[in-house]
Amino acid sequence: MTILTPSFGFPTLSLIVDYYGMSTTKQKLDLNKVKETIVNNIDLLLEELGLEYENKNGSVFMPCPIHGGDNPNGLSISLDRKTWKCWTHNCHDDFGTDIFNFIGGCRQDPTFSDTLRFICQLYDINKGYNKTIEPKVEKTELEEIVKIFGKSVSKKSNNEYVRDVETLNNSFYFEKRGFLPETLEHFGVKDCIDKSSTMWNRAIIPVTFENKEIGYIARAVKNFIQPKYLFSTGFKKTDYLYNYDNAMSVAKDKHALFLVEGQGDVWRMYEAGVENCVGLFGKDLSDAQKSLLITSGVTDLVVLTDNDQAGREGRMKIQRELSRMFNLIYPTMLKKDVGDTSVKKIQKHILPEVEGLY
Repeated sequence: MTILTPSFGFPTLSLIVDYYGMSTTKQKLDLNKVKETIVNNIDLLLEELGLEYENKNGSVFMPCPIHGGDNPNGLSISLDRKTWKCWTHNCHDDFGTDIFNFIGGCRQDPTFSDTLRFICQLYDINKGYNKTIEPKVEKTELEEIVKIFGKSVSKKSNNEYVRDVETLNNSFYFEKRGFLPETLEHFGVKDCIDKSSTMWNRAIIPVTFENKEIGYIARAVKNFIQPKYLFSTGFKKTDYLYNYDNAMSVAKDKHALFLVEGQGDVWRMYEAGVENCVGLFGKDLSDAQKSLLITSGVTDLVVLTDNDQAGREGRMKIQRELSRMFNLIYPTMLKKDVGDTSVKKIQKHILPEVEGLY
């Protein structure tokens, strides 16, 4: 039986976790030793997560990736205590201060098992582990967890993705944020209607690749719900570019792609008449995303990352890594991000700088 826990409720510390590897022999995994392995090679973890950081006097400092901060000292990890703290938005209050909570928050893992599986694979711990890790809990707690979250287990067969959440109509949340109903319909954005699902009170944003849905993003529709974003089990956002399939049908003709951060940015560009636009799922460009761009066959990249510290850092990285392979164009940004810019302003101030590329 798979036990699910919400991403803000990962178990902390000194559990001895039962797991099953390729054999049928039951073994033990000491979480304290796992944490020791993590902090002894923290660089491996942070680079895998695509984070920019600074290691000073036994602590690691960085902008908080969980709420998208831009203060370089906004989050700290104590390697000695194996704990973390967000000093700007107190994200640790929602997720927990343990190093496992930090990893789960960054990856937006829906379960502790997902986080621990990622760690075991990254650090090559107990090679061969391939099934669900089940933290020991008291019977009463187990019954409560199963009661609340048992219905949200993904329906997967042979590792194939199957949508595990019911949706209906367009997303009222994103309509209130100013996106047209026809835009949301075009991108398949709908609200979850299953009150028993962990995705209740979230808008579901499907992600496709090679013309089939491979996962989804679930955006909280109420401010008090944390974390703001969840991802379907198994979906790794750094492996893909949002809207890649649709964008390429135009990009091949124009030999150009527009590069933005989020899904809302893609939708706004679509409403402004730009269909060859892809999203990074954030500010950072991963190796897999870079490979998709290189193999796309385009020669021009129009970069429209957010107009904040994180976005500027993202542009610097793109300039560093892609300037020799593409003609990079950086139109003037009027607001913090494209998604908050009106269609009229995009058409008046941004698109004239890139005529012929969309």
